[in-house]
Amino acid sequence: MAKWPCMRPSAAVVKLLVLGWMLFAPAPAKAQLQNLYPNFFELKPDILDVVAFGGGFGSEKYGTIQEGLQLDQRITRYFGAVGRVTGYQLWIGDNFDNPLMPGTGHQPRLNFARLLGGVDFALYPGTTLFVLGGGDVGDSTGAVIEGDLSSWLLSHSRHPVNFSFSSNHDYQNHVTASEIDLRAVVSSTETYLITAGGGGAIYGGGVISGLAGQGGPDLGIYFRGYALGLALQGGYGNAGGFGQLSIIKQWDFRE
Repeated sequence: MAKWPCMRPSAAVVKLLVLGWMLFAPAPAKAQLQNLYPNFFELKPDILDVVAFGGGFGSEKYGTIQEGLQLDQRITRYFGAVGRVTGYQLWIGDNFDNPLMPGTGHQPRLNFARLLGGVDFALYPGTTLFVLGGGDVGDSTGAVIEGDLSSWLLSHSRHPVNFSFSSNHDYQNHVTASEIDLRAVVSSTETYLITAGGGGAIYGGGVISGLAGQGGPDLGIYFRGYALGLALQGGYGNAGGFGQLSIIKQWDFRE
């Protein structure tokens, strides 16, 4: 069977616990929280972020195309409600089993959509955590839970560094997938920003015996005036050599 990547490499339980504590802490803890996050409980639903994204992944054994839309409505300065819908087209190489429902035989193409909803929390300036849950419709019908963390380090230096971590668990094939990326800003002007770095993904559990994954260097560019970003990554893993393209476009609407 092909060692394939889950779509967006399980929110860790500790993340859920930390978020729950910060939102529903007892009174003494709330006082401490107010010192760390001024006006934490002040409602401020003044910004709606709309993000369109897409991309493709190709390897020697399988390929995917994805496209989607995410809405992020601010509730306070530090907390927001998030909804995300993503469509997937998955092509599977000859003689490889259906990764969504193992044992059902080979299918050359699978189509499904993933519907997720949850919250995002600004843990610290430049650091955001998303906790999402939902499920798939179409050729996949599994429930999914996901956590995404992004943090900018050395933000006041000439070359800030971005650390990102994403993890999800698919309850249909019982695979847990995690991805870590580290990128540094190598060039920045008023019109664009270029990043370079590397990352990797690891998959395990369920239909995957042992562990599988891939990794390699990546290069990205972000056009400030258009709020448009593109990223390329290539490398090697269990599925052989691979290449990946990601595109993102953001709009901010002030209410």
